[in-house]
Amino acid sequence: MNKEEFKNIIIKANYFTKYEAIVDIKTKEIYAYEALSKFDFDNNIISTEDIFRYLHHNNNLFFQLEKRNKELQIKNFTKNKKLFLNFDADICVSDEQQNYWENFLLSQKENIVVEITENGSDDETSAKIMRNFSSWLSNKSIETALDDFGQDGSMFSFFMMNGSKYIKIDKSFIRQIDLNKNYLHYLKGVLKTIKLNGQKSIIEGVETKKDLQLAEELDCDYVQGYYFDQYQIIR
Repeated sequence: MNKEEFKNIIIKANYFTKYEAIVDIKTKEIYAYEALSKFDFDNNIISTEDIFRYLHHNNNLFFQLEKRNKELQIKNFTKNKKLFLNFDADICVSDEQQNYWENFLLSQKENIVVEITENGSDDETSAKIMRNFSSWLSNKSIETALDDFGQDGSMFSFFMMNGSKYIKIDKSFIRQIDLNKNYLHYLKGVLKTIKLNGQKSIIEGVETKKDLQLAEELDCDYVQGYYFDQYQIIR
Protein backbone atom coordinates (compact mmCIF):
# COMPACT_ATOMS: atom_id res chain seq x y z
CA MET A 1 0.00 0.00 0.00
CA ASN A 2 1.48 3.35 -1.06
CA LYS A 3 1.24 6.66 0.84
CA GLU A 4 -1.63 8.02 -1.26
CA GLU A 5 -3.71 4.89 -0.70
CA PHE A 6 -2.96 5.08 3.03
CA LYS A 7 -3.99 8.74 3.12
CA ASN A 8 -7.31 8.03 1.36
CA ILE A 9 -8.08 5.21 3.79
CA ILE A 10 -7.53 7.51 6.77
CA ILE A 11 -9.67 10.32 5.33
CA LYS A 12 -12.56 8.02 4.40
CA ALA A 13 -12.51 5.91 7.56
CA ASN A 14 -15.62 5.88 9.72
CA TYR A 15 -14.60 7.68 12.90
CA PHE A 16 -16.15 7.24 16.32
CA THR A 17 -15.36 8.02 19.93
CA LYS A 18 -15.53 5.90 23.05
CA TYR A 19 -16.10 7.93 26.21
CA GLU A 20 -14.51 5.99 29.04
CA ALA A 21 -15.46 6.80 32.63
CA ILE A 22 -12.96 8.14 35.18
CA VAL A 23 -14.30 7.14 38.59
CA ASP A 24 -13.72 8.55 42.07
CA ILE A 25 -12.06 5.74 44.04
CA LYS A 26 -13.88 6.60 47.29
CA THR A 27 -17.41 7.47 46.18
CA LYS A 28 -17.45 5.32 43.01
CA GLU A 29 -19.13 8.21 41.24
CA ILE A 30 -18.07 9.22 37.74
CA TYR A 31 -15.80 12.26 37.91
CA ALA A 32 -15.02 12.69 34.21
CA TYR A 33 -14.74 10.89 30.88
CA GLU A 34 -11.87 10.37 28.48
CA ALA A 35 -12.55 10.59 24.75
CA LEU A 36 -10.83 7.70 22.95
CA SER A 37 -10.45 7.88 19.17
CA LYS A 38 -11.44 4.83 17.15
CA PHE A 39 -11.56 4.19 13.41
CA ASP A 40 -13.71 1.64 11.63
CA PHE A 41 -12.28 0.15 8.42
CA ASP A 42 -13.59 -2.39 5.98
CA ASN A 43 -12.10 -5.78 6.81
CA ASN A 44 -9.99 -4.20 9.61
CA ILE A 45 -7.14 -3.61 7.18
CA ILE A 46 -5.37 -1.11 9.41
CA SER A 47 -5.18 -0.37 13.12
CA THR A 48 -5.57 2.91 15.00
CA GLU A 49 -1.96 2.56 16.14
CA ASP A 50 -0.81 2.31 12.53
CA ILE A 51 -2.72 5.47 11.69
CA PHE A 52 -1.10 7.61 14.36
CA ARG A 53 2.32 6.15 13.62
CA TYR A 54 1.91 7.23 10.01
CA LEU A 55 0.51 10.64 10.91
CA HIS A 56 3.64 11.58 12.82
CA HIS A 57 5.32 11.82 9.42
CA ASN A 58 2.54 13.92 7.90
CA ASN A 59 1.97 16.92 10.17
CA ASN A 60 -0.65 18.67 8.05
CA LEU A 61 -2.84 15.56 7.66
CA PHE A 62 -2.44 14.83 11.38
CA PHE A 63 -3.58 18.36 12.23
CA GLN A 64 -6.56 18.27 9.86
CA LEU A 65 -7.69 14.87 11.13
CA GLU A 66 -7.42 15.88 14.78
CA LYS A 67 -9.36 19.09 14.13
CA ARG A 68 -12.23 16.93 12.92
CA ASN A 69 -11.87 14.41 15.71
CA LYS A 70 -11.73 16.90 18.57
CA GLU A 71 -14.69 18.89 17.23
CA LEU A 72 -16.77 15.71 17.09
CA GLN A 73 -15.60 14.55 20.52
CA ILE A 74 -16.89 17.74 22.12
CA LYS A 75 -19.99 18.07 19.95
CA ASN A 76 -21.20 14.55 20.77
CA PHE A 77 -20.37 14.64 24.47
CA THR A 78 -23.65 14.91 26.42
CA LYS A 79 -22.57 14.38 30.02
CA ASN A 80 -22.28 17.21 32.54
CA LYS A 81 -18.75 16.15 33.48
CA LYS A 82 -15.19 17.08 32.63
CA LEU A 83 -13.89 15.66 29.37
CA PHE A 84 -10.27 14.51 28.99
CA LEU A 85 -9.04 15.04 25.41
CA ASN A 86 -5.88 13.33 24.14
CA PHE A 87 -3.48 15.73 22.46
CA ASP A 88 -0.21 14.95 20.77
CA ALA A 89 2.18 17.92 20.96
CA ASP A 90 3.08 17.41 17.29
CA ILE A 91 -0.24 18.94 16.18
CA CYS A 92 0.48 22.23 17.95
CA VAL A 93 3.81 23.40 16.55
CA SER A 94 3.12 25.96 13.81
CA ASP A 95 1.56 29.41 14.31
CA GLU A 96 -1.54 28.27 12.41
CA GLN A 97 -1.95 25.23 14.63
CA GLN A 98 -1.37 27.14 17.87
CA ASN A 99 -3.86 29.85 16.88
CA TYR A 100 -6.50 27.26 16.03
CA TRP A 101 -6.07 25.24 19.23
CA GLU A 102 -5.93 28.37 21.38
CA ASN A 103 -9.37 29.47 20.17
CA PHE A 104 -10.72 25.93 20.36
CA LEU A 105 -9.41 25.09 23.84
CA LEU A 106 -10.11 28.45 25.48
CA SER A 107 -13.75 28.23 24.38
CA GLN A 108 -14.00 24.90 26.26
CA LYS A 109 -11.58 25.74 29.06
CA GLU A 110 -13.90 25.10 32.03
CA ASN A 111 -15.02 21.69 30.78
CA ILE A 112 -11.91 19.96 29.45
CA VAL A 113 -8.56 18.56 30.50
CA VAL A 114 -5.85 18.24 27.87
CA GLU A 115 -4.26 14.82 28.20
CA ILE A 116 -0.71 15.08 26.87
CA THR A 117 0.25 11.90 25.05
CA GLU A 118 3.72 10.92 23.92
CA ASN A 119 4.48 10.24 20.30
CA GLY A 120 6.58 7.17 21.00
CA SER A 121 9.90 8.89 20.42
CA ASP A 122 12.36 9.75 23.16
CA ASP A 123 14.72 11.92 21.14
CA GLU A 124 15.54 15.44 22.28
CA THR A 125 13.49 17.12 19.55
CA SER A 126 10.32 15.28 20.60
CA ALA A 127 11.01 15.99 24.26
CA LYS A 128 11.40 19.71 23.50
CA ILE A 129 8.13 19.77 21.55
CA MET A 130 6.33 18.19 24.51
CA ARG A 131 7.86 20.63 27.00
CA ASN A 132 6.90 23.58 24.81
CA PHE A 133 3.35 22.27 24.48
CA SER A 134 3.07 21.78 28.24
CA SER A 135 4.34 25.33 28.88
CA TRP A 136 1.98 26.73 26.25
CA LEU A 137 -1.03 25.09 27.94
CA SER A 138 0.12 26.27 31.36
CA ASN A 139 0.40 29.87 30.11
CA LYS A 140 -3.20 29.60 28.87
CA SER A 141 -4.29 28.22 32.29
CA ILE A 142 -5.63 25.07 30.64
CA GLU A 143 -5.72 22.00 32.91
CA THR A 144 -3.51 19.10 31.81
CA ALA A 145 -3.01 15.42 32.54
CA LEU A 146 0.22 13.52 31.93
CA ASP A 147 -0.67 10.27 30.22
CA ASP A 148 0.93 6.80 30.41
CA PHE A 149 3.22 7.30 33.42
CA GLY A 150 5.28 4.12 33.64
CA GLN A 151 4.46 2.78 30.18
CA ASP A 152 7.25 0.92 28.39
CA GLY A 153 9.18 3.32 26.20
CA SER A 154 7.64 6.46 27.70
CA MET A 155 9.77 9.44 28.61
CA PHE A 156 10.08 10.34 32.29
CA SER A 157 10.31 14.08 32.79
CA PHE A 158 10.10 16.02 36.06
CA PHE A 159 9.18 19.07 33.97
CA MET A 160 6.18 17.30 32.43
CA MET A 161 5.17 15.71 35.70
CA ASN A 162 5.38 18.93 37.69
CA GLY A 163 3.34 20.84 35.14
CA SER A 164 0.31 18.53 35.17
CA LYS A 165 -2.72 18.61 37.49
CA TYR A 166 -3.44 14.92 36.86
CA ILE A 167 -0.96 12.05 36.57
CA LYS A 168 -2.31 8.97 34.80
CA ILE A 169 -0.63 5.76 35.94
CA ASP A 170 -0.30 3.37 33.01
CA LYS A 171 -2.04 0.00 33.21
CA SER A 172 1.34 -1.72 32.96
CA PHE A 173 1.85 -0.94 36.67
CA ILE A 174 -1.09 -3.13 37.67
CA ARG A 175 0.06 -5.90 35.34
CA GLN A 176 3.60 -5.75 36.75
CA ILE A 177 2.34 -5.91 40.33
CA ASP A 178 0.53 -9.14 39.40
CA LEU A 179 3.92 -10.55 38.39
CA ASN A 180 6.09 -8.96 41.08
CA LYS A 181 4.53 -7.70 44.34
CA ASN A 182 7.59 -5.53 45.05
CA TYR A 183 6.35 -3.00 42.49
CA LEU A 184 3.46 -2.30 44.86
CA HIS A 185 5.84 -0.34 47.10
CA TYR A 186 7.21 1.64 44.18
CA LEU A 187 3.72 2.65 43.05
CA LYS A 188 2.77 3.60 46.61
CA GLY A 189 5.74 5.99 46.62
CA VAL A 190 4.73 7.52 43.29
CA LEU A 191 1.15 8.03 44.46
CA LYS A 192 2.30 9.58 47.73
CA THR A 193 4.52 12.01 45.81
CA ILE A 194 1.62 12.97 43.54
CA LYS A 195 -0.57 13.66 46.57
CA LEU A 196 2.13 15.70 48.34
CA ASN A 197 2.51 17.79 45.18
CA GLY A 198 -1.19 18.66 45.33
CA GLN A 199 -1.90 16.72 42.13
CA LYS A 200 -4.48 14.03 41.37
CA SER A 201 -3.70 10.43 40.42
CA ILE A 202 -5.63 8.25 37.97
CA ILE A 203 -4.84 4.52 37.72
CA GLU A 204 -5.65 3.18 34.26
CA GLY A 205 -6.34 -0.39 33.22
CA VAL A 206 -8.81 -1.34 35.96
CA GLU A 207 -10.48 -4.31 34.30
CA THR A 208 -11.48 -6.63 37.16
CA LYS A 209 -12.74 -6.46 40.73
CA LYS A 210 -9.25 -7.50 41.83
CA ASP A 211 -7.77 -4.50 40.00
CA LEU A 212 -10.26 -2.21 41.72
CA GLN A 213 -9.43 -3.64 45.15
CA LEU A 214 -5.74 -3.04 44.47
CA ALA A 215 -6.42 0.58 43.48
CA GLU A 216 -8.41 1.05 46.69
CA GLU A 217 -5.50 -0.33 48.71
CA LEU A 218 -3.14 2.10 46.96
CA ASP A 219 -5.33 5.10 47.88
CA CYS A 220 -5.27 6.79 44.49
CA ASP A 221 -7.78 9.50 43.59
CA TYR A 222 -9.43 8.08 40.48
CA VAL A 223 -9.54 4.88 38.42
CA GLN A 224 -10.31 4.15 34.79
CA GLY A 225 -10.81 1.00 32.74
CA TYR A 226 -13.17 -1.54 31.21
CA TYR A 227 -14.45 -2.60 34.63
CA PHE A 228 -16.70 0.45 34.45
CA ASP A 229 -19.43 1.20 31.95
CA GLN A 230 -18.67 3.27 28.85
CA TYR A 231 -20.70 4.59 25.98
CA GLN A 232 -19.86 5.46 22.40
CA ILE A 233 -21.24 7.58 19.59
CA ILE A 234 -20.54 6.53 16.01
CA ARG A 235 -19.93 9.12 13.32
